[in-house]
Amino acid sequence: MDEWKVLLVDDEEDIHALTSIILKDIKFKNKRIKLLSAYSAKQAKELLIKEKDVSLSIIDIVMENENSGLELVKFIRETLNNQIMRIVIRTGQPGYAPPRDIILKYNINDYREKSELSSNGLFTMVIARLREYSEIKKLYSQKNLLEKFDTIDSSKIVSINDLKRILEDTLNTSVVITKAETDKDIKNKIYWKDNNKILFKINKRSYTINFSNNMDNRDLFTIAFEKLILDLENNILYKERINSLYQLIYILSEITETRSLETGEHVKRVSTITKLISEKIFDNKEHIETVSLASMLHDIGKIAIPDKILNKPNKLSDEEWKIMKTHTEIGYKILNSVENSLFKIAANIALYHHENWDGSGYPKGLKNSEIPIEAQIVSIADVYDALSNDRIYRKAWPKEKVFKYIKENSGKKFNPKLVKIFFDLSDKIKEL
Repeated sequence: MDEWKVLLVDDEEDIHALTSIILKDIKFKNKRIKLLSAYSAKQAKELLIKEKDVSLSIIDIVMENENSGLELVKFIRETLNNQIMRIVIRTGQPGYAPPRDIILKYNINDYREKSELSSNGLFTMVIARLREYSEIKKLYSQKNLLEKFDTIDSSKIVSINDLKRILEDTLNTSVVITKAETDKDIKNKIYWKDNNKILFKINKRSYTINFSNNMDNRDLFTIAFEKLILDLENNILYKERINSLYQLIYILSEITETRSLETGEHVKRVSTITKLISEKIFDNKEHIETVSLASMLHDIGKIAIPDKILNKPNKLSDEEWKIMKTHTEIGYKILNSVENSLFKIAANIALYHHENWDGSGYPKGLKNSEIPIEAQIVSIADVYDALSNDRIYRKAWPKEKVFKYIKENSGKKFNPKLVKIFFDLSDKIKEL
């Protein structure tokens, strides 16, 4: 805004002419005043709907009718919901509208008689109201900026492109982020080159941000932006740790799968299905990611099962089946020895993913909600993928047969709620 918009609402032509002359050469904060004229409340309403950022309205009370000016005040404050604009009542009939009554009843900022607004009086009143408007607008701007930054989901900022998108959405302005040629000027994490350019560092790398508009509330923005940078750094580190952990878990799972003449694609698919179902069960994104990763270790205990049992192409004997079932408890012992929340969840999944909803599973014979929900989810994902792909002891089942099996075992082998979710996701699952 390169000028102050002042609206004069009065049905006397002379008042407009005189006010225009007095305000013509007034400057405040190096900006001139633009006088907008309306000769009735109706005309003022139409003008206010079109004009934005009117700083001050000087309003006569009696125009089309005895209360036109006061009705206009209510229109500004209530209909337009404009609480920032400064409003001054200027009347030639103070007896008709007693100032104490008007000040108490209406949300105005000043009440003046036309006779008292000489050149100096008008100058003083206008500058005082513009100063108020300037400070209040600044406070509102700061409040809006804080509210916008408060709604940002910082967990979604995992790259410089995410940071760019968030800033553009939040500030409603174009943003260009490039690698900085030098970082010698960056004393802290953020350094302002000018009102629309910042230098900043993330993980020892320097960047430049250019905003299409000059930035207001620089100090407040700096505080909010520093938090975004810190969140981005933490998210990058978290993502790197997750990727490293994923690689480690995949290698462990691959070793187990290779021993049973299968591929690591099984654990990848189980992990993906587990994540799809978990997203319908849990609200915490980090927990969803953790369960998805932990599911890849569900059969880690098979690493201790002899090859002659693990890779037997025929039906297992009772004794062999008894040994095979120990992979759940072996997996639990391996994983539970690691002091890490992910491995604790993985340990429970390894131990309980062969428990059945009706209590007919192993190793504990748990049923219903006694079975950890994470293990219930992995159970249905594991069974679906195992039946859908070739194993050494049988060929893959047709997809229709697999879905029929899962439906028939709802309430028996599987939690009915999870079966419903599984079928709701069937299109996505079939694509794997």
